[in-house]
Amino acid sequence: MISIMVVAHVPLASALVDCARHVLGHDPYVTAVDILPNESAIDCSKTLSEQIIALDRGDGVLLLTDLPGATPSNIALQACHLVQASGVACCVLAGVNASMLLRAINYRQGSLEDVATNALAGATQALLRVD
Repeated sequence: MISIMVVAHVPLASALVDCARHVLGHDPYVTAVDILPNESAIDCSKTLSEQIIALDRGDGVLLLTDLPGATPSNIALQACHLVQASGVACCVLAGVNASMLLRAINYRQGSLEDVATNALAGATQALLRVD
């Protein structure tokens, strides 16, 4: 099963995981990593890579970040590169929203590539004007 980690500006990662817990009615077994102001990719990426390795169940880890190019995304990307060098598969998707997270949770039984594709589809299909 694919492990999932949300890495975002504080308090968004925790809030999204709490939202998923509320919607699903159970613990979705997703790790939240809230990045504090002034944290840097250089300082945090090694620690995050260790968390990713510990989280992996053998099928890979999907990291969902908030803003592409922002500090949480950069930290996740650098950590993912470190982890891949050790043989653990990981993938970073930016622009996380609740639909992306829920889709990733519900389809986490597939390959890492399939879960990433389904998560992106969930994120984009949920963008609608509703008035």
